[in-house]
Amino acid sequence: MAAQSLSISPDHPAIRDLRHAVEAMDCLSQEGFSQISAMARCAEVFLGQATEPLHRDIVGTVLRAIQGRADDIQNCINVQAVEVGCAWPALPDGSTVSGRA
Repeated sequence: MAAQSLSISPDHPAIRDLRHAVEAMDCLSQEGFSQISAMARCAEVFLGQATEPLHRDIVGTVLRAIQGRADDIQNCINVQAVEVGCAWPALPDGSTVSGRA
């Protein structure tokens, strides 16, 4: 079966929507992952310079912030993918491969 070539204008609404979604995901990932990286670097510096016993509450706060930001980014990127019909495939029970419903 030969591959067919479609000619779609870059101004086609579906192409514009897909482009917007990809740009939004790129923005979300760059901003969010740089924030996660900065939080992780701060935690690493804190742990490396700690002269007193570790303050578990401080480390816990940083880890929760990292987890929360990662979850936010994952959800925002998923919304963008869903809006253009490109979400991660759902399993028959409605959950995704990552285990989230």
